[in-house]
Amino acid sequence: MIGAGLAVTDLDDALADLAKLGQQANPALAWAVNEVGGEAIKMLQAEARTAFDRPTRFTLNAFRLLRAKPSAPEAAVWVKDEKDGAGGGQAPEAWFEPQVYGGGRSVKRSEYRLREKGILPSGMFLAPGPGARMDAYGNMSRGHMQQVLSGLGADNPSGSTIVATRSARSLKKGHAKAFFVMKRGKTPIGIAERRGKTLALVLLFVKQPNYSARFDFHRVVRQVAENDALVEAAIGRAIERFGG
Repeated sequence: MIGAGLAVTDLDDALADLAKLGQQANPALAWAVNEVGGEAIKMLQAEARTAFDRPTRFTLNAFRLLRAKPSAPEAAVWVKDEKDGAGGGQAPEAWFEPQVYGGGRSVKRSEYRLREKGILPSGMFLAPGPGARMDAYGNMSRGHMQQVLSGLGADNPSGSTIVATRSARSLKKGHAKAFFVMKRGKTPIGIAERRGKTLALVLLFVKQPNYSARFDFHRVVRQVAENDALVEAAIGRAIERFGG
């Protein structure tokens, strides 16, 4: 998991001022820690805008604050580890992990589907080809990818009872006849799309993409946690709020 804790431990004067609140001290401290956690989220989003080219909402909304409580006044900032229906079916953590630590990209849902159908060779991954329709973020549009999966009968998981769109809708739109595996000799190299006299390579079969670490999650959180002025300001607001 990608995460880091946040707590206030070294600001003796500020903590002494909090102690004067009596029973409200721990609720005030928890509130202040959560304020600092919120600042960490904002800084992570700012770092994402710098580190990545046109980051999507999936990327910018990947961070979660596990809030401090009066009984446990320590918060934590995490990269979400549950799927939310975006990012090709991946949990944000799966996408961020190679960006934070370096290494190979994980398998996307579309790649699982095409592997299940025996279309994408084992160990190979997908990359947009010259004929792919791209979205505003520089990725292959979800609509075009869905057409590919539908046309090749790979839009539903293995064993699904859902009626594949290939049967009627896909045939009507021409997707079922438009997409096919292109080969160089006997080697599959990608997926092509033929519409009338137009032929385009829309997806390439490539080796696993490998990334060098370029998103320093832990540095950003540490800089916020060690920013005494920011933490003291949060404690000051907490004292005003809980001290009446």
